[in-house]
Amino acid sequence: MDDTPPLLEMTGIYKTFPGVVANDHIDFEVHQGEIHGLLGENGAGKSTLMKILFGLYSPDDGSIRYRGEPLQVNSPKDAIDTGLGMVHQHFQLIPKLTVAENVVLGLRESHPALHDGGGSSSQFGVEPLRRLARWLSYDESLENERVAETAERYGIDVDPERRVRELDVGEQQRVEILKALYRDVDLLVLDEPTAVLTPDQVDRLFETLRRLVDSGLTVIIITHKLGEITTITDRVTVLRDGRRIDTVETASVDESDLARMMVGREVIHDIDRTDVELGRPVLELSNLHARDDRGVEVLSGIDLSVREGEVLGLAGVSGNGQQVLNECLVGQRPVSEGTITLDGESVEELSIDQRVDAGLSNVPADRYEAGCAPGLSIVHNAAVKDYRTPEFQNGPMAIGMDYTRAKEHAESLVEDYDVRVPDTDVEAGNLSGGNLQKLILGREMERDPSLLIANQPTRGLDVGAIESVRNRLLEQRADGTGILLVSEKLDEIMEMSDRIAVIYEGEIVHEVSTDEADRGDIGLYMSGGTNEGTTTAEAVENPS
Repeated sequence: MDDTPPLLEMTGIYKTFPGVVANDHIDFEVHQGEIHGLLGENGAGKSTLMKILFGLYSPDDGSIRYRGEPLQVNSPKDAIDTGLGMVHQHFQLIPKLTVAENVVLGLRESHPALHDGGGSSSQFGVEPLRRLARWLSYDESLENERVAETAERYGIDVDPERRVRELDVGEQQRVEILKALYRDVDLLVLDEPTAVLTPDQVDRLFETLRRLVDSGLTVIIITHKLGEITTITDRVTVLRDGRRIDTVETASVDESDLARMMVGREVIHDIDRTDVELGRPVLELSNLHARDDRGVEVLSGIDLSVREGEVLGLAGVSGNGQQVLNECLVGQRPVSEGTITLDGESVEELSIDQRVDAGLSNVPADRYEAGCAPGLSIVHNAAVKDYRTPEFQNGPMAIGMDYTRAKEHAESLVEDYDVRVPDTDVEAGNLSGGNLQKLILGREMERDPSLLIANQPTRGLDVGAIESVRNRLLEQRADGTGILLVSEKLDEIMEMSDRIAVIYEGEIVHEVSTDEADRGDIGLYMSGGTNEGTTTAEAVENPS
């Protein structure tokens, strides 16, 4: 492979943002027909480098060659016209449109009559008529059929006729991937494509990528997940602090080698979960029922409890009621039946703010949509749960936040939780996913809550950040906080939890102490089976 001229060459790429060198004269090359991993910690410069390739950023210095020719990319349109496609980490979908409409959006050509120089175009303006022509020529049935054929060909399970707002995050990720595959691309860049996928979906995605490469496509995967790199890539380039550390054949290294290259030190993967004396229940759920936005019952009689100093791991495949349960607990969604008790007090009728004041902290699964105010600064986001308290007020009669105190608080969180930013006045929406996650974790943990809901707390984090977050959670546990850990990572559930509950189709179908848990049984219950070989529904109907 190394004897052939590179398909892509990026030479001396240099890019700065205020106070930060994101790419420090990086050299990066990819060969035709390979799956090339771009590996690094959150904030290492991976996404920035690929956004330069895709025309979203302009480099301060450096050059790009594609197929041996100089390439000037000034916009994503230039990249797409060249044959480059990119699936972004954060969804770029229009919720009210269907899957098919999102996939074909931007691909419909103007009506041919609008290219003939006719007077009507000059009189009324070309662009409105082009939009009208696209609308008039859109054949919904035909486009649905074409998108469905593409999805089936690549093994992507998604209904073209469903609206994006009805999809869970895993399904939305599949739509993003389908958008890229629907276009005629030669080089496909995937930015953290598995962040919200289940293990089975990851396996299917990798099968798809192998088929694409066999047909001549070239793939770049941006990731921090070592297992993905060793499973799917041919070569890997490692970045650290904006610099290229090395490019190696994947087969020549193991995960420990890659982790050391990523963070510059040995990474400890073992979890030190020492025994903690459990206290009273901090959360009790009894016969909890809830419905989704369509009025369909999603939770069907949940009974759970979490005690002081305990981590209860809630295991389940995405879409089995975890998100609705989270919304019910924090007050974003009403319960239709049952009770929620926090520290011995019923909270079903309390507002979100009242539950926060009662000792509830929440790390939501979607950090950008639910975990922060993207347009506000780190200072404001760090204080958003506590700005009403005396600590952040100018005085007893004050109605505004004491910005000096709030900034000191934000700076303390940034330092303690290793949030890598040039300044706390930066908007939270400009942070990388991992750095934003660490900020949210710090904000929620430092409140000394009675109950901490950690929903996918390490999703999208690199190995170093995962190590840090897990240790922080265990420190919180040792301080007596009850933790409800919601995760689709079975390894994380097994390693972090004192007890494990499995949720399937809105019901708790299995509960066991971690010491007695069997990984195979847990996985079986997550998929709707039991260790007796029946389905969970059959087991409920025939308990004998």
